[in-house]
Amino acid sequence: MSKKSRTTSRATSNIPSYNKVTEDSYELTTAPILDQRLRNLPQEIQDEFNSLSKIAAINGAEAIPRLLELKQSYPLPLIYSCLAIAYGRVDPNKQKQIIAENYQKNPKNIFARCNYARLCLAENNPDEIPKIFANHFELKTLYPKRNQFHITEYTGLTSVICEYYIQKQQMEQAQELFAKLQEIAPQAGDTLYIKNLIKPTILQRIRKSLFA
Repeated sequence: MSKKSRTTSRATSNIPSYNKVTEDSYELTTAPILDQRLRNLPQEIQDEFNSLSKIAAINGAEAIPRLLELKQSYPLPLIYSCLAIAYGRVDPNKQKQIIAENYQKNPKNIFARCNYARLCLAENNPDEIPKIFANHFELKTLYPKRNQFHITEYTGLTSVICEYYIQKQQMEQAQELFAKLQEIAPQAGDTLYIKNLIKPTILQRIRKSLFA
């Protein structure tokens, strides 16, 4: 795998403090958008998952065994995503398997789609991206019944499509999307990642030329 895969989380840091932003025909918000399927679980399971999600990013090995048990009983996208984060520094191959399995089980979930798309991009397989998103590269056309999205859903999808355009050498489209990311969420992790791809530092350019 040529690049470390990234996973999308609603706990993404450095998100602006605004509550709502209008983007074309829908709203972006930093307020939690609750997953109804998770809310339908027993309260003790919800509480346990919330605790595990905090542990996963700090000590993945500690959270993995119980997350695997929860995944078997409740194969929900959020549990898969949390497990992928936990595997991040523990076992990258297992992380890839979990990301792919999440997309297989939950192919219409935005985070499952974005994480699997990142996996494809990391493997230099950009032609899979239109298939993953059914040729819809914007949130409103991908989910026409929704009128509000969490900011991480926006930065996740937009950064993935931006990286797709970069790999396809369609730099005008990539620059256009990057400008939107900088306007809406300039300090988001997804925005900074794309910035490094489009505007690498001198040291990054030297390293790329040395190890190309």
